[in-house]
Amino acid sequence: MNALRGPALVVLVALAVAGATLGDGGGPGGEVAPEVEATSAVPLGSEATALWFCPGPTAQLDGVDRRSVEVVSVSGRPIEGRVTVVDDGRRTVEREFRLDAGGRLTVEPGRFVPGAEFAAVTVEASGGAAVVSQAVDGPDGRDRRPCPTRTDVTWLVPWSTTTRPGNRAWLLLHNPFRAAAVADLRFVGDIGRRETLDSQGIVVPGRSVVAYDLTERISDSSVVSATVDVRVGRLVAMRLQASDGTDPEGRRGLDLAPGVAGTSGSWLLPGAGAGDAAASIGVSVLNPGTRPVEVEVVPRFADPEAFVEPWPLVLRAGQRHVVDLSDGRLAGLGEFGIEVRTLEPPHDATRTDGEVGVAASVVRWAVDGPMGLDVRPASRVAARGWVVDVAARFGAVHDVLAVANPASAGIATVSVEVLSGQAPDGLPVTVEVPPGGHLALPLGGGGPVVLAVESTSAVVASVRADGPDGWTATSMVAVAGTEEPLVDPSGG
Repeated sequence: MNALRGPALVVLVALAVAGATLGDGGGPGGEVAPEVEATSAVPLGSEATALWFCPGPTAQLDGVDRRSVEVVSVSGRPIEGRVTVVDDGRRTVEREFRLDAGGRLTVEPGRFVPGAEFAAVTVEASGGAAVVSQAVDGPDGRDRRPCPTRTDVTWLVPWSTTTRPGNRAWLLLHNPFRAAAVADLRFVGDIGRRETLDSQGIVVPGRSVVAYDLTERISDSSVVSATVDVRVGRLVAMRLQASDGTDPEGRRGLDLAPGVAGTSGSWLLPGAGAGDAAASIGVSVLNPGTRPVEVEVVPRFADPEAFVEPWPLVLRAGQRHVVDLSDGRLAGLGEFGIEVRTLEPPHDATRTDGEVGVAASVVRWAVDGPMGLDVRPASRVAARGWVVDVAARFGAVHDVLAVANPASAGIATVSVEVLSGQAPDGLPVTVEVPPGGHLALPLGGGGPVVLAVESTSAVVASVRADGPDGWTATSMVAVAGTEEPLVDPSGG
C-alpha cells in the first residue's frame, strides 16, 4: 500500500476540526464535553504551533552512548521552529530550524551543553505538523518514544526499580518556563510510602532540568513508584531506568518513560505482548489517593475467542501493587492488550472523601532472548486520530501496530495511512475492530515510516518493536482535538 501524504493529512485535519467543533457544542442537553489531553498530541493545520518537551540523559552519563531528539515533518508544506537545549547547570542554547515537507532534523543535546549528564530539549514547531521523538542507546539497551507535549501540576510514575545490583533510576523534572517551579515528591517502595529529607519543596529553576537520583535515596527497592505534586508552576516529569542484567530478575535495558498526568478510573494499553514464555510482563498499579480502591486488570486479546479471568486488586490509600502476568495463564493465546479499571465511578457525587483513581504502567523484559526493558504508561485517553514515527527496522523483526477499541458497543472502522516513507508489505488499508476488541497488525522490517491511524470512533493505538538485539515500544501520538476520555467522568 502506498498512500499519499496529502489525502491522509486532509482526513486527519478534518478529524481534528470535527473534534474541536464537538467540544465547543457540548454534549446532550447543551452540557459541555469534558476536556481531555493526551501526554503527546500533534496539532494539525498551517497555523498551528506545538511545543514538545524532551528531558533525558546525555552521552556523558555512564551507560549511555548516544541520545538524540528527532523532528519529522508530517506537513505538506515547509515548517519552521526553534530548538532550546537546557541542562542541569542552567545553561541555555537556542537554534532555529526549517524543515521541508517530510523532512527530518536530528539533535544531539550533549553537543550543545558539553559536560552535562542531563539535558532537556524543547522543540517549538510552527506553520505545520511535526512529530518529535527521542532515543537513547547504550551497551545495555535502547529506547525510543515520542516526547510529551504537555506540562502539568501532578505527575505519577507507577514503576521503576533500584534493586541491587545492576539497577539505576532517576526522576527527571523539566521546567521549560522562565519562572522557577516548586514540587513535592512522594515515593512508594517495598516498605510502603516514603519521603526523603530532600524530597519536599524541590526547586526546579526556570529553563532547567533536575535529575533526582532514586537509586541513592530509595535504595534497593524492587519497585519504586513516585508522585510529583507541583506547588508552584508546571513541570514535565520522566523516569530514566538503566539495568545491566545483573539484578535477580535478569533485567537488562535502557528505558526513558514519561510519567502520567493524574489518575483515572480506566486505563488501556494495546500491544502489551504475545503471551509467550520469553518475556516477563507485569502491570504496576498505583493508588495515590486517600481511600481504598478496587481494581481489575483485564487482558484483551486479538483472538476474539480467547479469554482469561481478570486479576482483582484492592489497593489501600497510597499503595502500589505489581500484577505478574507471566504466570502461564496467557501462554498460547497470542497478541493481547491490557485494561486496568476501577470498580466504582471515579467521580461519585455521593462520596465526600475524595475521588477514586489509579495510575498504571505495563512492564516487560526478556527472560531468555534479546535484551529489552520496556515500561509503558497506559493511556487514559482514546482518540479518533493517531500518528507515529516508526524508526528504521532491520533484520528479523516482529514489529506490531496494535489498536484497541474501548467501546462496549459499536465497531471502530480503522484506516491506516502513510504520511512519509514506504508502507510495510501487507498492511491493510481499512479494518474493523469490534467493541472491546484488540487488533494486532505486523509491520515487518524496513526503513523509517510515519503512520497515521484514523478511526470512526475513539481508539487507543501503540507500536511495539521486537528485534534480534532487543525491543522497545511506544504509544502513538494523538491528533489534537480528536481525544476523548476512556470513561465518562460523570460516572455514566
